[in-house]
Amino acid sequence: MNKLIVGNWKMYPTLSDSLVLAASLKRSLEDINGVEVVLAPPTAWLVPIAESWRHKPQHISLAAQNVWPNDQGAYTGEVSAYMLRNIVQYAIVGHSERREYAGEDNDLIHQKMQACLQWGIKPILCVGENKRMIDSEGVFDAYQLGKVVEQLLEGMNAVKKDNFDKVTVAYEPIFAIGTGEAATPEYTLRVITKLKEKLTDKFGEGPAGMVRFIYGGSVTTTNAAEYLRYPDIAGLLAGGISVKAQDFIKVCQIASKIS
Repeated sequence: MNKLIVGNWKMYPTLSDSLVLAASLKRSLEDINGVEVVLAPPTAWLVPIAESWRHKPQHISLAAQNVWPNDQGAYTGEVSAYMLRNIVQYAIVGHSERREYAGEDNDLIHQKMQACLQWGIKPILCVGENKRMIDSEGVFDAYQLGKVVEQLLEGMNAVKKDNFDKVTVAYEPIFAIGTGEAATPEYTLRVITKLKEKLTDKFGEGPAGMVRFIYGGSVTTTNAAEYLRYPDIAGLLAGGISVKAQDFIKVCQIASKIS
């Protein structure tokens, strides 16, 4: 299966910067093989970018950084999955920054998962712990693990079993996001393996096996290959590096060679 590389531009680029970045990435990644690329610009720039890509390559998609679960209504400042359904193919749901700064809880994220799937948008469900859940002796912290499992299962409870193949889970340890201190690939693999076990226990081996798990947290051109070489780590969710064209292109090229 092709590796998945997601670029979350967060609230960084202006409109002009975004159009230049999108054009550069499209040009450089148009002929890349063995990798699926998903770009998540600020919501305000989604339409201009989509319109600037008259002929979008099949392996490059757009994602929303956030969605609102209700289709329409008095929700000032929000944009619904219903409104985005013909613009994006993916949506990031439950990012740690949304959980922390916007106070999003598992119930709201559950509703967002439902809305995405209802309107044909593939959700990227973000889960992760505040503090390291594995200590120096390799023992899991039951509390931290429990919180992440709760995030995972509450989100996946919104998914019908025949839709599990449309869901990507992004494991993003909060202690690694934007800190430059990424969780090691070995640590990441142990956590993802544990989460897959919990998913299998809850929903069965068949549905659970369809869900892709990717890693996000201080991804760089230097460490990308270390994660991608593991088959159980299906890709990467990149933040700050995704608005640096040459660095993001390099990560995609690395993924292409490993796929």
